[in-house]
Amino acid sequence: MMEGVRERIVQVAVAAVAIALLLFAVPLAVIVRSALFDDERHELEAAALQGAVRIDPDFSHDEPVELPHNSDQQVGAYDVSSRLRFGLGPATGDNIVRQAATGSVAEGQAGGELIVAVPVTSREKVVGVVRAAQPVQVIWTRVVLAWLALTALAAAAFGVAVLVARRQARHLSAPLEALAATSEQIAAGDLTVRAERSGIPEIGRLAATHNSMVDKLDDNHEPERHFTANASHQLRTLLTGLQLGLEAAREQAARDPAFDLRPALQ
Repeated sequence: MMEGVRERIVQVAVAAVAIALLLFAVPLAVIVRSALFDDERHELEAAALQGAVRIDPDFSHDEPVELPHNSDQQVGAYDVSSRLRFGLGPATGDNIVRQAATGSVAEGQAGGELIVAVPVTSREKVVGVVRAAQPVQVIWTRVVLAWLALTALAAAAFGVAVLVARRQARHLSAPLEALAATSEQIAAGDLTVRAERSGIPEIGRLAATHNSMVDKLDDNHEPERHFTANASHQLRTLLTGLQLGLEAAREQAARDPAFDLRPALQ
């Protein structure tokens, strides 16, 4: 029975921890995804701005300039007609490049890429666009890795919670097991045993109530014990007298064959 109590305590504790982890992990996973995409947008915007400040306003007649570059990003410079002049990117600018050509920073996803486009201005006039792009799959790979790390951390926390729950279940069920053992001894007739007090207030009160009940039961049985003891003494006295009388009659009959045993047996 106590095994069932322990398992129930563990199940309740584990369920509570699982729900808490779920409520914590799901929003955190969403935040991690948003944060990684936002960080990549900021990096793309920074790369596009770095490229824009390196380009001469009349860049269509100049030699190509060195644009920011890393292994994942593509940075390219476009003229106002959305033609790629130098750098990396599609030969014809996409909608995001055309949006940036209107004079504002544009961003979005197209063709499996996260794109940020920054206008290049001269005398308050847009003369070109710098486009920075990153494959969305690369960002999702980072998101998945972060989610795996989060899952591993949650699994470790869950494992620790299970161990703590089992330890606490044993701690909580031990006084109940002792109380059950005491009750079994009392049911077997031993009214001298008493339940030990527990450090858990509720179980301690239960043990105290149990001991009080046994004390009253013991007090109720006290007159019966006295009566049994007196009756036993009286019976022993009567039987002892009867035994002595029979032994005396037997000895008399052994000495005198004519002795009549019937009066001694009546």
